[in-house]
Amino acid sequence: MTALRLRAVLFDSGGVLMRPIGGRWNPRADFEATVLAHAPSVTPAELAAAVAAGDRFFESAISTPAQDDYHRLMLNHIGVTPTPGLLADLTRPVDPAAVLETFPDVLGTLQELRRRGVRMAVVSDAWADLPALHAGLGLGSFFEVYAISAELDCTKPDSRM
Repeated sequence: MTALRLRAVLFDSGGVLMRPIGGRWNPRADFEATVLAHAPSVTPAELAAAVAAGDRFFESAISTPAQDDYHRLMLNHIGVTPTPGLLADLTRPVDPAAVLETFPDVLGTLQELRRRGVRMAVVSDAWADLPALHAGLGLGSFFEVYAISAELDCTKPDSRM
């Protein structure tokens, strides 16, 4: 019997390679603190309502929505004006390790696959900054290509992905 040689692997990102610290993908973990810095009178219940509105928006979307559209919807839902400064703060670059972590076995697995000559790519329902997030977590050099829903204007299982 001849052994099959694995030539390529397609990975999803969220829930496979990495996970959000605190358990929530969207909005980012610093959403509440950022909103409160701009609108200190917002209550915890209003912030929870904003997150719930954002969840419904994501669930009904046919592709990954633009981040500013997503944030505007949540802010408008609770009566907070989505000023350019607030929108910029909600998407400001942060160290990926502050909001994301890789699963314990990911780095070793990717290193072994690369050692074996296996080509690797990512197919993910994500925003366009996913390669930068992976780079910040030490994963970026493993992948030859990314298929990202925000760039392809569709989500899995659409065949374009």
